[in-house]
Amino acid sequence: MPHKCILKSENEDNMQERSCWSRLKSVYVEMIIISAKNPLMPFYFRSESSLKEEKLKQLTSKHIYIIHPLSRFRQFYDIYVFLLYLLLLITKPVDGSIGRHEGVTYFFPRYRLMSLILDILSWFDITMKFFMGYVDRTTKAVVMEPKMIARNYVFSIFFITDVLSSIPRYSLYYYETFFEIRRILGLQNIFCALKYVRLLTEVRLVSKLSVYFGIRSRTVVFLFSSVLLFSMVLHFSTCLLIAVPRLVKYYFAPQEVDASRVWLLEFQGIPYHIRYVQCVFKSSAFLLGIRLNLTEKYNKEDFFVVVATYVVGKVLIASTWIVIAMTILNSRCMHIKFRQLMNQLDEYMRQKQLPMDLRSRITTYYEFKYQRTFFKEELINSILSEGLRKDINIHICRSLIANVSLFADLTPHQVSDVVALLIPEIFLPNDILIQSGSHGDAMYFLSSGTVAVYTHSGKEMCHLQDGAYFGEICLVLRDQLRTATVIAIEICQVYRLKKKDFRKSIMKNKYVYKSIISNAEQRLKDISKMEENYKKTLFEQKFTKAPEHMERSKSMVPT
Repeated sequence: MPHKCILKSENEDNMQERSCWSRLKSVYVEMIIISAKNPLMPFYFRSESSLKEEKLKQLTSKHIYIIHPLSRFRQFYDIYVFLLYLLLLITKPVDGSIGRHEGVTYFFPRYRLMSLILDILSWFDITMKFFMGYVDRTTKAVVMEPKMIARNYVFSIFFITDVLSSIPRYSLYYYETFFEIRRILGLQNIFCALKYVRLLTEVRLVSKLSVYFGIRSRTVVFLFSSVLLFSMVLHFSTCLLIAVPRLVKYYFAPQEVDASRVWLLEFQGIPYHIRYVQCVFKSSAFLLGIRLNLTEKYNKEDFFVVVATYVVGKVLIASTWIVIAMTILNSRCMHIKFRQLMNQLDEYMRQKQLPMDLRSRITTYYEFKYQRTFFKEELINSILSEGLRKDINIHICRSLIANVSLFADLTPHQVSDVVALLIPEIFLPNDILIQSGSHGDAMYFLSSGTVAVYTHSGKEMCHLQDGAYFGEICLVLRDQLRTATVIAIEICQVYRLKKKDFRKSIMKNKYVYKSIISNAEQRLKDISKMEENYKKTLFEQKFTKAPEHMERSKSMVPT
């Protein structure tokens, strides 16, 4: 008996360990797969159906451990990487400019320990890059294959710069007295500057973080990016003014002399932080082009740094004005027109005294249709030739053609004819696409979104998602009214095909037409059967509760 109790307790402990492990595993998987909570998700997947398809694709993949670029983990990791790169962009130039006899420990006693910790975190980031999927900028396709991820990172400029700049700078600190080791340490100081390639990544992360934190103002994002860029360039040029003379005289001296004495005599024991402040004013003057006194006597190293900093400053100022002008004239042009259109829309709704909920729905409709950029679609289509219009329509409806089973039985020529006749429409949540009992003059193809189907009495039948079609019963069956009500659950992009266009295009294919008729008859039977069952249930509920209510009322009457 005691032996059985021991076995039972061991089994319970194993079950608890397994349940704990399964919970941790489920939490981990939930964090690394694509999530609707990621603010970047609507930019790539615009419906719940496409989101579920991408999630299922990742869960059934052999490489489920690969982190999706639109997951919750990636959202938090981007914030962590932004802070990590910011610290590295500050500390790495300092690592390259301080020396063995510098007084950084006087200003910050545990600086070397912090630098070592940041190097370890850098190596962790390099490792994590091989397990993170990415979005191709040209095709906007999500890449989750490990070989493609490794190839994309290894053959980029970031891999070699990340590796070289993450070598611990103080690993050869105690062997600095040897001249050969001193040169290697000098190369390490130069490698520290390679981390500044990540300044481009830091600026790109600013736009991502603005989406994460809900900052919609592009002006605020541009100003923050400009301040960050100028501050980092100023810090780098300041450290460069300190580091270049020191690297030449101390690490790469032409003769094996005690260059440390030359360095100490030249700066006369000035603390690093005081020298840094002095060089900040110099580099800011050079960057902003305030002064460049070529008559002043400079050393060769100082002269090179001063001229290079001055040129970089001029280029930075000129490029900033060019970027501002190009941003206003080109990329912001369509956005400005969209804002003008929205201002006109606001004024129109204000004059018509529309209720606030209706104003919100109209604004949502315009934002979804134009995606915050205004363009005259009718004018563009009128200029294009008929062949180009067909090609554009087929490309726009490529997901619809791939998902709708009806198009699989049509020839490519028939598909292009049908697509050319489709009319795009947008429905907001709770909009009625089809009302039961009304006359039908068109059928619908659901491109993106989710709709709910109800019977005439209000019984919910099912949900339809991307690739579904409905409303064909009235087109193929004579004297038939709408048999169901279809309501949008989320923002839906739908293509409508009129009855006359249906007869011109789809009815030509007898096989497809017969399959539509059979499906329509089957749907009609299912709807009628469900409607009868629902009415029967309502009838039973109503007349079975009535006698119970009468009995309760009689029992409450005093005798």
